Amino acid sequence: MVLWPLQKMRTSIVKFVENVKRKERNILLIFFASAIFQIIILHILDGKGFIDSIYATVATLTTVGFGDVSPTSPLARILYIPTMIVGVLMLPSAAVLIYEMHQRKVMGLKDSKQKDHVVVLGNSKEIIDSIISEMERSYDICFISDTYETNPYVDRAHFIRGDPLEKSVLIKANIAQARHVIIATEDDSNTILSTALARELNPDINIIATIISEERVGTLKTVGANHIINTDSVTGRLLASAVYEPAVIDLISDVTSALEGHDFVEMELPENFRGKTVKDILIDIRTDRDATLLAIHRRGQNIINPALDMVLEENDKMIVLQ
Repeated sequence: MVLWPLQKMRTSIVKFVENVKRKERNILLIFFASAIFQIIILHILDGKGFIDSIYATVATLTTVGFGDVSPTSPLARILYIPTMIVGVLMLPSAAVLIYEMHQRKVMGLKDSKQKDHVVVLGNSKEIIDSIISEMERSYDICFISDTYETNPYVDRAHFIRGDPLEKSVLIKANIAQARHVIIATEDDSNTILSTALARELNPDINIIATIISEERVGTLKTVGANHIINTDSVTGRLLASAVYEPAVIDLISDVTSALEGHDFVEMELPENFRGKTVKDILIDIRTDRDATLLAIHRRGQNIINPALDMVLEENDKMIVLQ
């Protein structure tokens, strides 16, 4: 938990450097090279302490110029002049550059350089909020929307402003190097078209899509969706079940919203579980992982409430309530 903010900071710095264009990079390079050069001059030629050298250089380049630490030898003073010129000329350029880069990112105009990330297509604030909250610690996220004017998740997700039905917009999201795409456009025709475009641009991507009409599930599978959530069908069944089994619906709501601190989790099968029966591992799962086994995922199928004598295989996965 403590390392996560530091890892995010390191990732942000790396992304900043990667996203800087050649011309912009040259401006920053001159600025920082001048700073390093001046620190060396003050420290080696003028005999200033290392901390004092850094302090004086920053004061000069930022045009503050307190004057309490300054070069004293003639050679150091001569070599100090270029740094003063760089500070006067380059500081405004560097400040404007950083501001413009930030504005382009906020307004969704900067192409994504992310890799193995999750691309989200949709305009629902609630859906995007939930996806980012659930996934931001595990994946970089890039969401595409044509309804947002600015990015409300600047430090949490990359934003591409545009129509998710346009191939050029998906390319800006670097979908060719994404690992997953979540499509929740709230329009079945748009969902199908977006799915087809995503599959064309990245044949290996995992596509998760929502659809309203159950009749169009087959079409969505045909164009390349890996996982489909029929929102109206699921909602209708839950609403009907609430009449007869309200406690069950309350449980599902509590778990899926994580209000009670529980969640459905997919786990890799530990090596020491292979070859054992479900009965053999139930107590271990409960005591060691504080979880309850709900199903075994095997060869693309979920075996719900598996039989106690079912033997676990190497590539099985456990679905648990934790």
